[in-house]
Amino acid sequence: MTPTEAEVAEALRDAGCEAGEIRAILDRLQCGDRKQADRMMERCRRQELARLHESQQRIDRLDYLRYRLRDG
Repeated sequence: MTPTEAEVAEALRDAGCEAGEIRAILDRLQCGDRKQADRMMERCRRQELARLHESQQRIDRLDYLRYRLRDG
């Protein structure tokens, strides 16, 4: 079953896509250009993954500091 436009928009919002990106993706889907919409979603995915990696690095730094302070 194909998701409705509202369901797609909600999923994109939940995934962290920005409003302009969501509108552009929906526009591409309405035009039948699924390939371009997929490329745009992949770009959103890469951006979200980069944010995740940055967060993980900050957590790792905090963990290392806590380790050093405990054993210091």
